[in-house]
Amino acid sequence: MHHLWRRDTFSVTWAVERDGERRLLRMALRPPGSREGPEMERFLEREVGALRRVRHVSIPRLHEDGRWPDPVQGFRYLLMDDVEGSELMDMRRRGFTALQVAQMMMHLTRAVDAMRREGVNHGSLGPNNILIRDADSPPMLVDFSLADWPGNPFPPEHYPLAAFGGIDTILRENPDIGFQAPAIRGKRYLS
Repeated sequence: MHHLWRRDTFSVTWAVERDGERRLLRMALRPPGSREGPEMERFLEREVGALRRVRHVSIPRLHEDGRWPDPVQGFRYLLMDDVEGSELMDMRRRGFTALQVAQMMMHLTRAVDAMRREGVNHGSLGPNNILIRDADSPPMLVDFSLADWPGNPFPPEHYPLAAFGGIDTILRENPDIGFQAPAIRGKRYLS
């Protein structure tokens, strides 16, 4: 085990290595027979379902999933590509050039298009689930635990984005949201 990679309310993810291969190991915090187990299972099942359906350079590949240590009552786990980087939320404080933003958006748009072609909705696409890597690597979309698609046996219990009424409704309800124009021509800008 290399290090703790990420932690949330239902799972923990470690960067691990075996035979020189680095991966991310995401594991439920409770076994399926516990009180919280079934809900934790649904989060990880959604992630597995989405990652099985979508292949894209900006989406981690699922290598294996199962239960440990018992194949029936063990903790649910996923073994995925190792992706290192910083969350977009943290990176935006450093600033980006206009070219960097354009390239990032191009990669993310293509990833979302690959998801849409397979009928997958990420469910929580935002700056905390976008990892920025080195300049030569595309950004990565992570955490598909709220993903949905037609026929999903464990649909997330939330409203689709359309229920929020779009950007006009958001701006009307939050007039102080503070969108600022970026500086262009190679200058860095912060949000």
